[in-house]
Amino acid sequence: MGNKLILRLKDGSMLKCSSRIPFSAAFENVTVIDEKGEVHKIPISEIKAIFFVKDFNGNPNYKAGAEFGEGSPKAGKTVSVKFHDGETIKGKVINLAEGQNGFFLYPADPLDNNEKVFVVRSNALEIKTETE
Repeated sequence: MGNKLILRLKDGSMLKCSSRIPFSAAFENVTVIDEKGEVHKIPISEIKAIFFVKDFNGNPNYKAGAEFGEGSPKAGKTVSVKFHDGETIKGKVINLAEGQNGFFLYPADPLDNNEKVFVVRSNALEIKTETE
């Protein structure tokens, strides 16, 4: 099946899908297969973020924490990302290099359903690097 992904698009819609192709921040498009087996090629510019998830359903009653603790990622810079829709996520980023379409963020909470999140830089309202 490949990676389980949830694509959150700029228009507010969401697509549960998978991909067998290793993802790169250099891609201009993402090719995925939805739950019905249909193939979609979506421009990065239309994507808010790509959530690499453990489970498509997650736990709707679980409120992911924003503080680092036991089992949280240790390496990287602590970054907080705010999106145009008001959502904010916090985690560690290994490479925040400019000039890329985006970057991978590893959530602070190890119990979060998200294993990692690819943040599309152009669709983030604010990216703050925190000092520790």
